[in-house]
Amino acid sequence: MTLSHTGFARGMTLVELLVATAVAALLILGLVTIASATSAASLLQRNQAELQDNVRYATSLVSRAVRQAGFSPEPWDEEFGRVALTAESVDGGPGSSDRLAVRTWSDRNCFENRNPDLNEAGQPLFYLRESVFDLTATRNLAHQCRYGPSLADLTTQIRRQGVVPGIESFQVLYGEDADGDGDIERWVTAGAWGDPGRVLGIRIGLLAVSDDAVGEAAALDYDVLDMTESRPADGRLRRVFQFAAAIRGRTR
Repeated sequence: MTLSHTGFARGMTLVELLVATAVAALLILGLVTIASATSAASLLQRNQAELQDNVRYATSLVSRAVRQAGFSPEPWDEEFGRVALTAESVDGGPGSSDRLAVRTWSDRNCFENRNPDLNEAGQPLFYLRESVFDLTATRNLAHQCRYGPSLADLTTQIRRQGVVPGIESFQVLYGEDADGDGDIERWVTAGAWGDPGRVLGIRIGLLAVSDDAVGEAAALDYDVLDMTESRPADGRLRRVFQFAAAIRGRTR
């Protein structure tokens, strides 16, 4: 009797097995590549968003203090001096960040709460408020704020602390009205002005950096206002941001 092979399943040959294994490996490799690319894109987007948020907050914090600097509620009264910049404003020099210190009269303290001390009309009194900005050693923009009725009675309400992370360079230039015509003729570093009372506006330059390495490593130079900053090939995302703010009451 002859046995028929009809209906019997034929096993895979070695060649077919190798082909199937190769196809499966290619599919897995494709999935891994897609997952890796998706993860890298997500990491890049997250770091870009965090960098933008940090700079947005730094810009708001510093520009608000600058715009309020030099305000006097009664400019005709010598008791209310109109000093906008203090001696703590310092140019850091090559390779270092600057320090910006501004002063104003305000009926709100460092936390933007109204002064509890009132005048005879029941309105909050205007006290001096000083804000200082610079960088910490850990790449944070630091803020310090003092408030009080006079220079001798200023109370530190916000101690110097890093409030904006990921800032590698903080540079400041001061726009001076050199000839008294109400327009800015030159931009100078702290202390290089002829008369601090003629500084009408301030330019700020920030070099922001991401937390993570998100790109190809390459050493680059960045121009931050009047400074060139060299950074290593660490793959971190870096961006330069610049903005200007006018000092309150000094511009037309």
